[in-house]
Amino acid sequence: MGPALRTICLVALLCAPLAASRAGIDADAATPSSGLELIVVEAEGCIYCELFRRDLLPAYEASKQAQGLPVRFVDINDIKADHLELDTEVEMVPTFVVVKSRHEVGRIAGYVAPDTFFHSIDYLLASVP
Repeated sequence: MGPALRTICLVALLCAPLAASRAGIDADAATPSSGLELIVVEAEGCIYCELFRRDLLPAYEASKQAQGLPVRFVDINDIKADHLELDTEVEMVPTFVVVKSRHEVGRIAGYVAPDTFFHSIDYLLASVP
C-alpha cells in the first residue's frame, strides 16, 4: 500500500464516527448484595472504551471475578449524578473503579492489556476491606 493510500485510510479511520457511549443503559442497575461493583467510567467516542467492550468485556463477564464483582458502566459526565464517592477525579477513560457500597476501593486508569487487567482486578479484590 502506497504512502498516500495509507494516509487516506488513516484519516478516514480517525474521522469515522465512533459508537456512542452506552453507559446510560446501566445507570439504574441495582447494586449487588455484597456492595461490590466494577464501575467502568467511559466517554462517548472513546476508542479505548470500545476496545474494552469488544476485546475484554466478554472475557471478564465469563470470569470468576465477575461473579463477585459485576460490571456497570457510567458516563464520565454522569459521575456526580451517580453519587459515587471517589478518592480523586477521573482524568482518563476508560477508568475501572472497584467500589464497595459506592466507596472507591481502587482503580485502574486507562486501557491495559488483558493479563494486566485481570491481575489488577485480583489485586484490587484482595484489598477490599
